[in-house]
Amino acid sequence: MTANGIVNKKLPCNTICNVIKCWQWDISPFIENVKQNSTKYAVVILNRPITQKQDFVKSLWNNATVRVTVDGGTTHWNNFYKNLVNEDKKNIRLPDLITGDFDSITQDVLQEFKKKGCEAVHTPDQNYTDFTKALIELNNYNEQHKTELDHIVTLGQNSGRIDQILGNIQTLFLVREMHILPPKTNVYIMSDDTVSWLLSPGDHVIFVPEETRTFKRSWCSLVPVGESCDAVTTSGLKWNLNNQPLKFGSLVSTSNTFDRSEVVKIKCSHTLLWSMRVPSLTEKQRKKQIYLLK
Repeated sequence: MTANGIVNKKLPCNTICNVIKCWQWDISPFIENVKQNSTKYAVVILNRPITQKQDFVKSLWNNATVRVTVDGGTTHWNNFYKNLVNEDKKNIRLPDLITGDFDSITQDVLQEFKKKGCEAVHTPDQNYTDFTKALIELNNYNEQHKTELDHIVTLGQNSGRIDQILGNIQTLFLVREMHILPPKTNVYIMSDDTVSWLLSPGDHVIFVPEETRTFKRSWCSLVPVGESCDAVTTSGLKWNLNNQPLKFGSLVSTSNTFDRSEVVKIKCSHTLLWSMRVPSLTEKQRKKQIYLLK
């Protein structure tokens, strides 16, 4: 069983891992804005400021198969749009779907996008977060339009309210546990210059972008969320783990980094949250990178 990153980069599993469940992840073409005709993905914008580079966001958005803004995320997208030059405003695509309980979006902005032909779905159910409900509605949209997605890239800053940060991670779990999306669809959360996703029990091969593995201040983390992880073995990290348990109150692998290998291999007995820094995603971090290389 193989789950891939933005592109389908297959390796013979028997040369990488000898287990039944083996996932391969490669986000480098996605980071580099390489459009893959065979890859279909959605962009979901949550109710947080858009901090990534403007050119990156424009390309990511326009090349997406489906574009979704969630409640106040629609206002943030509208602010992003207003800061574009006129030529870019003409070429940028509209949201295909706007969802949420609409308590964080002004009616003026909502009605403006409705008039432009954007589909809006009100999701008042308070048993789930707007993020979770947006993925449910996105799946409904895909079924209605007979669209199959390989990936969902969510822009949502993991800063500010810790309960909302944990709520976003909970949504990643619900996608899997409630079968909200087809099994082949991967969900990523992008926060500033960080990309995060869940690693299910099994073996994982993560292709590390060159800029990440060579950047002086790159970092990565393996965090057990929701349960302890009895055994984790890694290669490709500066501080590798050898069949070690990870749990809060004991060892948690934060602020780790890379040994410059092209891949990181991880074998885990239980679910982990993987995060890694991609320096070029934000203007601020790009300036820092240039400064450090001088």
